[in-house]
Amino acid sequence: MAKGAQVTFDWSVKDGVVDYDMHGTPGPGAKEKSYKTGRAVAGDTGVLTAEFDGGHGWFWRNRGTKPVTIILRTKGAYAEIKRMI
Repeated sequence: MAKGAQVTFDWSVKDGVVDYDMHGTPGPGAKEKSYKTGRAVAGDTGVLTAEFDGGHGWFWRNRGTKPVTIILRTKGAYAEIKRMI
């Protein structure tokens, strides 16, 4: 995302809760910026505004014993979406 770009988002967890971190990374070797975090959350909605050029997104961690499915919906000014495992 480019600095100042905005994305509206809605994500939800099917069959459970997760810990999460919504963050951005300016580039190789640069310090990551955490915008918002949560523990044992079933979902979140809002607007992500990029504070700098770079990658922006979420990290989710399932601390439960059963698999969960995360459904992410986005709309806005971003170049691509990558799933990183």
